[in-house]
Amino acid sequence: MTTKIKDTTDKLVYGHEGWLEDYVFHYHAGDSIMTKFNWGHDMTHDGLPRLEIISLKAYAPDGTEEEVTAKETGKDYIDLTAETDQEGMYLFTTAYDNCYAELPGNKWKIGTRKDFPDAVNVGRYVQSATACVFVGHDGTHDVYDVKLPTSVIPVSPDFRAGHELTFEVKTDGKPQASDDVKFIFMAEDGNKVVDMKTDENGIIKVTPEEPGVYGIIARYVVDSDSEDYEKIHYTATHCFRVKEHDHSDHH
Repeated sequence: MTTKIKDTTDKLVYGHEGWLEDYVFHYHAGDSIMTKFNWGHDMTHDGLPRLEIISLKAYAPDGTEEEVTAKETGKDYIDLTAETDQEGMYLFTTAYDNCYAELPGNKWKIGTRKDFPDAVNVGRYVQSATACVFVGHDGTHDVYDVKLPTSVIPVSPDFRAGHELTFEVKTDGKPQASDDVKFIFMAEDGNKVVDMKTDENGIIKVTPEEPGVYGIIARYVVDSDSEDYEKIHYTATHCFRVKEHDHSDHH
């Protein structure tokens, strides 16, 4: 029996976002690579979004854009798949960009100030999720510098316990400072959340102390000079798996 997963797309006005989680697979050039697209708040599942309004892409180590196919699983995540022809770090990405108007009575509608001139406020909500998938043994760990509307991207990541990791928060490819960053460890007994912030250059440094799945969420709000909306609400996530040893797991 297939379970219908509830549509919670519009809860993004209250803080829902997507994140990508890899599978414990080892890949070679020519393999299909996969990741899970999840949805909820602070990396706790709650329904799924409408896929038709989300951009799904993958990038090869040299920046070549790869087509992504999405498959519903009947569970609280969606499988994303892309093809490979290179060794190195592939980057899965999702992106969302839409306006919501808050109406009296705490009601929200998709649209701009022109659509709802009497709205209490109108915001543009811009989100992205990224995840790295390493292919092969000898490729570079560098990540292609894709210019998403908002992003959290690792710098030459070595996802091993005890290693310091550096991440950059960016807006349209440029450094972005944020005072609202969450570093999350998805432990078996529930998520462990540490509040952080970037430096003035959008840099975050973290050191995962044990193997497992971790995530970073960066949120920030900026004023808009558009007549269509008053503020832009940015949310970027990056999820990654930390191991004791590099890439020792196999299909």
